[in-house]
Amino acid sequence: MSKDVMVGARGTIVTSSDAAQSNFSTTLQLLNGSSMTLPVSPEAPLFIVGPNGAGKSGLMLSLYRANHVNAVRIAAHRQTWMESNFVPFSPQDKINTEKNVKGEDNQPNARWKEWNSSVRSGLVIANLIDTDNALARKVREEITIGNTKTAEKLAAFPVPLDVISNLFMGSGIPIKLAIAENSAIVASKNGGKTYSIASLSDGERAALLIAGTVLTAREGSLILVDEPERHLHTSIVTPLLLQLFSKRPDCTFVVSTHELSLPVSCPGARTVLVRDSMAINDDVNRWDLDVLEPGIEIDDATKEAIIGSRRKMLFIEGTQTSLDKPLYEILFPGVSIFPRSSCRDVEHAVASVRDTSAVAWVQAYGIVDQDQLTAEKKATLEPQGVFPLSVYSVEALYYNPIIVKAVAVRQCAVIDGDAEQMVAQAWAHLLAAVSPQVDRLAARMTEQAVKDRISLGMPDWKKIQAGHDVAITVDAQALYKSEREQLKAWLDAGDVNKIIARYPIRETMALEGIVSALQFKSKNQYESAVRKLVMDDAAVKAMLIGFFGGLPAAIA
Repeated sequence: MSKDVMVGARGTIVTSSDAAQSNFSTTLQLLNGSSMTLPVSPEAPLFIVGPNGAGKSGLMLSLYRANHVNAVRIAAHRQTWMESNFVPFSPQDKINTEKNVKGEDNQPNARWKEWNSSVRSGLVIANLIDTDNALARKVREEITIGNTKTAEKLAAFPVPLDVISNLFMGSGIPIKLAIAENSAIVASKNGGKTYSIASLSDGERAALLIAGTVLTAREGSLILVDEPERHLHTSIVTPLLLQLFSKRPDCTFVVSTHELSLPVSCPGARTVLVRDSMAINDDVNRWDLDVLEPGIEIDDATKEAIIGSRRKMLFIEGTQTSLDKPLYEILFPGVSIFPRSSCRDVEHAVASVRDTSAVAWVQAYGIVDQDQLTAEKKATLEPQGVFPLSVYSVEALYYNPIIVKAVAVRQCAVIDGDAEQMVAQAWAHLLAAVSPQVDRLAARMTEQAVKDRISLGMPDWKKIQAGHDVAITVDAQALYKSEREQLKAWLDAGDVNKIIARYPIRETMALEGIVSALQFKSKNQYESAVRKLVMDDAAVKAMLIGFFGGLPAAIA
């Protein structure tokens, strides 16, 4: 079997069969007074994720300081532009600069400050050229002593610049790198004219500096990469890193990232979820974290949600841009909200997390729109941690009569109008919009009721195997007639509260009528005003939370 071979630092030959020794100090102190040893391994990278300010960069610096002799650090606040494309110092100056960089990076302020940023790209350039020169010397030495075959084998080994060119092509960057006659590194795009690597795009330079640092690291290094996605598109950073991992099997990788798809792309990787941290004199030295083990039998979308979540997760019906998410984030602070496309998807996501013992520290819940759910269906959902709204959908919260009146009062304080008149006009518009739609709305609600009754009457496989006959009959017309009469009665009585709570009023022009009556320019503007009201008014917030049944108590 052929081996993946390349030339490493100082001209050493690195192959895919090389094994790293994981003898690094990775024990951290936790906020609860205990300690934890991070599971770093040369067999798979360790990913560090968490929100801004949680302490990820402090953790990465702590690992570097504990292992700085054998560690390579790529900081999140690194400089990506280059002053030139050639080595900017003498060999002795390079040695002194490397020592100084290691010393300064061992200080607490290295978490946010990069000492002498301008020389660091020069060190990468120097290491790339030194590696190329080291191989050339080895080839020449073998030829001098008559070992022609050995020299030919050595000459066939790819140097880091060749490897980077191949990595670029595999990551969708059509750039080829080479060393020019003046010992400067040049690039060419799609076989075109060469130019200085200093003129590469931000993303291309960022990729070059990461790849150059990794490929020229000393054998057996602990390589710490903080925010590799800076200046790089997701479609590029993921394949680039995966290929770099495979090229340096002798090294151990720890990667801190906000790109949640990265850990999911490495099935064998462990992921550390940083929740919080504590600093003493600007030195971060305590953390609150969880570790997500590999091999969890859960779909990638849910796994990515776990990686990016707090300890409490709430799956909801909708999309990232739907009305639900921003309102629920206000109503349930401290809980991570994740939209799913349907009620069934919400149920599946909650069950997937709850059934996975490896993430026992995660509490998963779900919210689904009522959408005419039967009492039997509700009874099956709540024990699973899925709670139906007590109204048809989230629009019934935004356009609840109490909310509409409160927003109207606020609006009049700005535009000097009459809130009572606004609200009266809003309800007149709603009734006028719904009245022509009575037959259709009643039919829509009946349709769901029929589906639910058929679904509840369907036999499971055990009943079928036992020979039970099943006949399901639903009097759809009777249901439709009852639904229609109920809606007409509410319209006649002007009972806007019940109409909004029970029917999909978003399918009529009712919402536009309410927004117009309150003199907002758009539904988006009105709905933003609702969210601001909920943030400001504790009583309004408590009123809305009451529509979620047992969910608030369960989360608390």
